[in-house]
Amino acid sequence: MSKTFWIRLILGLPAAIAIQALLRQWVDLSADVGSVGAFVTAIGTLYSVLTGFTVISVWQQFTDTDRAVKREARALSELYRYVGYVGDSAGVSRAREAMKRYRERVVSDEWPAIVAGKPMTAGDDDYFQMADEVNEMNVASPRDVPAWAEAVRTLGEVSDARGERAVFVAQRIPNLLRVLLYIATVSLVVGMALLAFANPGIGAVVLAFTVVVSLLVLEVIDDLDDPFGGAWAISSARFEQIKLEAEKTMRPGRS
Repeated sequence: MSKTFWIRLILGLPAAIAIQALLRQWVDLSADVGSVGAFVTAIGTLYSVLTGFTVISVWQQFTDTDRAVKREARALSELYRYVGYVGDSAGVSRAREAMKRYRERVVSDEWPAIVAGKPMTAGDDDYFQMADEVNEMNVASPRDVPAWAEAVRTLGEVSDARGERAVFVAQRIPNLLRVLLYIATVSLVVGMALLAFANPGIGAVVLAFTVVVSLLVLEVIDDLDDPFGGAWAISSARFEQIKLEAEKTMRPGRS
């Protein structure tokens, strides 16, 4: 659990129980139990629909972000292999070195910035350098054309996945929706505090359970809304695990 969750719980739970105890002393809640019950039902329905929609939306965004990261890492690994089929040895060496620099920049500089909520720009120059090296490879023979074309196509996949990752890094739940979630949560807790329980202990337990569950729902939404931080953070392991070591350049055999 995050620090925010524990702060909300430590402050919110005692406050809710205290409000419930004060209301029992100052107001006869049994007279309006029907109206309060209808209010709690309406707010509970709204809360369940709202949180359900939000959880599905942030989960979809989380999975799309994870998929984009995997696509980028896989395409980078394939690009490293495809350029090896081109006969320009010097160009292959320059392109592969540029790929290694790009991978290292993403892991060492870009990823920490993403986790900190900063713009994803650290690897821009290295990416463009890598793209230039691939595009400027010397295609000297007809046999080089398919290999270079495949490398350029794969470079496009890296570019597309990187672009998607940049979009997902910047996307967050709209502030208006977040405010609505908080208002619905507070309304639900207040409604539960207004219910006239004959046994004060049972009322306190029900209210405490409502507070804990509501805060857990908010914690899940906040965690999924930040795909690069929190309990389910997408790590840079995909980039760290791809193999960009020097290997023997492969050439197609003569037919």
